Amino acid sequence: MTRSIAALLALLVVATACGGKAEPFVGYARNPTPNVADVALPAVEADGSETEFAFRAQDDGILLVYFGYISCPDVCPTTLADVRRAVGALGDAGERTDLAMITIDTEVDTPEILTGYVRSFIPDAVAVRSVDDDRLRAAADAFGADYGKEEVDGEAKVFHTGSLYAVDPIGDLVLTWPFGTSSDDIRGDLERLLEEA
Repeated sequence: MTRSIAALLALLVVATACGGKAEPFVGYARNPTPNVADVALPAVEADGSETEFAFRAQDDGILLVYFGYISCPDVCPTTLADVRRAVGALGDAGERTDLAMITIDTEVDTPEILTGYVRSFIPDAVAVRSVDDDRLRAAADAFGADYGKEEVDGEAKVFHTGSLYAVDPIGDLVLTWPFGTSSDDIRGDLERLLEEA
């Protein structure tokens, strides 16, 4: 009995000495964890065809979700370029990471333009577009995102939350990265999430 306790204590000392405590994620988790498994919007193809898309990752993967629009001058292209670098740096594990971009400017972002835009960053990304603003607003609310248009100097300007979201296979929104999180930090968090998936 004493030897068993001594062996257990030795293992705990080794685990602690070898960094047994995991580093915190760079992205943040909300408490309680939101679940978006019941949220669905139309995924579109360039030809205008649609299929319902549910916000859940593949069985052993992570789904990245982003609300944006194609004429965004800085936040959207920067975030999507960071996603491209982060997923590319994952190597084979990158195949278990999917991206869905939801447009918040449906008047301008046609299916053809939207699919071309998001797939220029991630070739198999899902383009999501709903002309039903009630559905779009409900989806944004589920993620904690916001969007809209405001008048600035007599001109309508689009605004949106710049966060990137990570969803697991059961639809739990496990991490949120604010705009400006580096591709290296996103990659590091994704590696851990994929190990746990």
